[in-house]
Amino acid sequence: MKKKALAGFMAAAMAVSMAACGAPQAVNDDSDNQKTEQKEENKAQDSGEEGEKSTGGKTTLTLICHQSRSNIGEGGFTTGFFGALDAWQEEHPDVEIKVEEMDQTAYQTKINSLGASGDIPDLFMMKGSWTKTFVENGWVSDITAELDADQEWKNAYIKGGFDAATRDGKNYGVPQESMSTGMVYYNSDMWKEIGYETFPETWDELLDAVDKFKEKGITPFVMGNKPNWPAESCWLSTLGDRFTGPEWTQSILDGSGAKFTDESFVKALTAFQELAQRGAFNEDINSIDDTEQNTVYFNKKAAAIVNGTWFIPTIDNTAPEDVKAATKLAILPSVEGGAEDQKTVSGGPAWFMALSSKVTDPAKRELAMDLLKALTDERQANVTASMGGVTAWANPEYDTAKVPALFNEYNDMIKDITAVQIYDACMDASVIETMNVGLQSLLIGEKAPEELAEEIQMEQELAQ
Repeated sequence: MKKKALAGFMAAAMAVSMAACGAPQAVNDDSDNQKTEQKEENKAQDSGEEGEKSTGGKTTLTLICHQSRSNIGEGGFTTGFFGALDAWQEEHPDVEIKVEEMDQTAYQTKINSLGASGDIPDLFMMKGSWTKTFVENGWVSDITAELDADQEWKNAYIKGGFDAATRDGKNYGVPQESMSTGMVYYNSDMWKEIGYETFPETWDELLDAVDKFKEKGITPFVMGNKPNWPAESCWLSTLGDRFTGPEWTQSILDGSGAKFTDESFVKALTAFQELAQRGAFNEDINSIDDTEQNTVYFNKKAAAIVNGTWFIPTIDNTAPEDVKAATKLAILPSVEGGAEDQKTVSGGPAWFMALSSKVTDPAKRELAMDLLKALTDERQANVTASMGGVTAWANPEYDTAKVPALFNEYNDMIKDITAVQIYDACMDASVIETMNVGLQSLLIGEKAPEELAEEIQMEQELAQ
């Protein structure tokens, strides 16, 4: 099915150059230019101009992101993001945009450091799980009024898209790329060999399949949990909901009564540990990372992998042809005695475009919000989708013939699946760290489910 042509915008996105006239420039932390610019900004602030005007008389907007121009053409969101940025710049030649770009790991350290020092740029990417901290510290601006004034824009995102960046009914960010983190990618040929034409639909069937794979000397599921987030983000966010239901998660976020020590959540931890003890995972689960796990699956040393939608282009570009052809999508099976809705998967936006609380001048705020909109609206969403990226825009338009087959399979099946919140996209960062580290111990039998639940709850109470 052919949808709206995107050739013009994609061409612009692919052709962007940092050296082009008027194009945003990447900032190097150690450059003399940055030092000079900072001195000029400080002078402006001292003179009451709040750093709003550069020495050339242009309005200056600063932006920091966990994206890199070097990856344009490789990732849908990256290409769409910079394409939208450069298109907006062309439309606003009197605005100077200073961009600092870096990888996600470095970004997460840098943005918190900038917040603590009071130097957060005008626009920045905010993880949903940071919202509480950023709001309480006064680092992020309430943009509810701007969103309410443009209902067409606000209502164009997926259902629940703003949830993780909302506190007390106020919006603090606009969703960007969306995702599902708990999708099951399985080699259908390998599962047929043990008698399963389709992926198991019940937990008992899953346990049976684990036993059969172990008899054949094949790892049922590979997990690279060395960076400690896959167990929580890809597995527990979905498995936990199987037992608790979404109301429990919302109660945790609201502080309205739910606890991590509740029986339903402890049951989820118990089922996860029992699955590991059954032999469902590789023995080096905490020693390999999320890239190394892919290699294990591609080499058919494991029959399945639970991963996010970001794995779709990886399969399309990297997997051997026989593995790519055999890979199908599913969700974790239902559990007995769990929540009412068993057809769920952890998903939704994890990252949001946000406005610094430092942007107080009305004229500058209007410009910054216009750029924020451009970086999150239909134009970038269509490019993202056209390259196989899952967007927070509800109805992106793209050519289905030009994206990976798994991407279309995902879009078809997700219509009948309820997205539930990803723990690390909505819960306090300190709670998530305790959970992630604890899961490493849980999966190798060094920590009991009840013990981990107590530790997480203790951190939750400290964070409230």
